[in-house]
Amino acid sequence: MVFKKKVYLQNEIQGNDFEDAIFESCKFIGLSFKFINFQNCTFRNCDFTESLFDSVGFIGCSFPESKLSFLDFSNTSIQNCDFAGTIAENCIFQKLKGGSKSERKNLDLRSCNFEGASLNGTVFVMCNLKKVNFQKSILESAVFERCNLEETDFTQAKIAGCGFSDCNIKKTFLDLNGLIDYGSSKGFELK
Repeated sequence: MVFKKKVYLQNEIQGNDFEDAIFESCKFIGLSFKFINFQNCTFRNCDFTESLFDSVGFIGCSFPESKLSFLDFSNTSIQNCDFAGTIAENCIFQKLKGGSKSERKNLDLRSCNFEGASLNGTVFVMCNLKKVNFQKSILESAVFERCNLEETDFTQAKIAGCGFSDCNIKKTFLDLNGLIDYGSSKGFELK
């Protein structure tokens, strides 16, 4: 099913599951997504500004040219999603333990792609990003805290002001500019 240029209201999404749907230029502004699953959905040029996610699943979804900024993915399940070309600035990617507002557990994002995404100021906490593609992404002032970045590819990414705290950095790829900024002594390698 294809939905074009639709402005969604809370009652139109609440408690529904969507499978194999295509959303084009749709607006989900200021909505509370709770107990909703999206499977194999495409969100092309959609806007999720000021929305809240609670017990939401995204499986096999893509978000080309969509605006996902200022979102907290703490209470979502994300599997095999393509964030290429997405604007997801000042977001939080982390997983909270059930019922907790502060206790974190690992979030596995190995099946996701962030190539060419705008991720300025976005925070990744305790994420498994092994072999994930961040090529050509904009990661200025982004933070990676206690993440597995083994063999993660940051070539041609803009990483000025990006922070890496307590991360597993092994065979993590940068281009020459990134390598000059961070150096090979931290486990980064030239690609």
